[in-house]
Amino acid sequence: MLRVFTGTQLPSVLAEVRRTMGEHACVVDVTCDNGRVEVVASEIAVTAHPFHPPRHNSPVVRTAVEEPDPLFFRAPVAPGHKADAPTAPAAQVPPVAAPRGARPRPRPGRIRPPIIAVVGPTGAGKTTTIAKLATNPKAYGRGRVGLIGLDTYRVGAVEQLETYAQLAGLPYQIVYESSDIEPAVRRLVECDVILVDTPGRGPRQSEDLATVRDWFERLDPDEVHLALPASLMPHVIRRTMQQFRVFGVTHALCTKLDECPLDSRVFDVVAREGYQMRWYTDGQEVPADIQAATGMMEAAKAHIAARRIAVEAFA
Repeated sequence: MLRVFTGTQLPSVLAEVRRTMGEHACVVDVTCDNGRVEVVASEIAVTAHPFHPPRHNSPVVRTAVEEPDPLFFRAPVAPGHKADAPTAPAAQVPPVAAPRGARPRPRPGRIRPPIIAVVGPTGAGKTTTIAKLATNPKAYGRGRVGLIGLDTYRVGAVEQLETYAQLAGLPYQIVYESSDIEPAVRRLVECDVILVDTPGRGPRQSEDLATVRDWFERLDPDEVHLALPASLMPHVIRRTMQQFRVFGVTHALCTKLDECPLDSRVFDVVAREGYQMRWYTDGQEVPADIQAATGMMEAAKAHIAARRIAVEAFA
């Protein structure tokens, strides 16, 4: 049975959850908005993989289908290779051209874990998505995952990330200024991968944009995934891609597909723009509701190819 607990302070709300539902209660979702905290909890685990500390002796599964991603950690660019080519089998995956705006491959020999940042507009579900990536065994949940929070703007954002990290037993660092970045990465150097939560404030806010861009220069993430809610109209998706291109986006990541499960427009736009997509989310349960995007992207590419053939045939 699910119950909703509300309040103004996350620790007190979680304490109420424990008092009411017991020490084994399962937190399904945490929402912090305008100073109001809402926690959805269950007396029994309702996710496919409840929060547990990661098993450090298990390898990191780096892609949704346990196959190499052509852009994973900036694979070298193959001259003339098209970004929308179908994915080949694991042993034959060729490198592809990075999307427009992607930064070059990091310097070889750098001693640090791979860093994966998730960016996107306010309300795109970045923090919840990072919690799913960090704990789902289909993603990074089999390895040692560290979290870095850059979102100190939104009320409750730090508390939300801290709650997920504490429930999952994950190390985390919160960055308040640029000088905090290098120490934060050093403290997480023994992790297999570091996931970074970023502010969701609009890129039109030039002062905030400049600050986050400076932080990104210092952080130099290996991948940048742009979270795109599935409900966005195609022209808004393209505009969002343009706005966030300054962050060196390498992948798209569809969120909230459960809100419009029959709508594939976001996949069509992403494929047309030449971006890779590894994941999509389809619910609020952590860590269960994150899925491989491979099938949806292949269908989108086939749709685009069929439309191109039809246009040429009737031209």
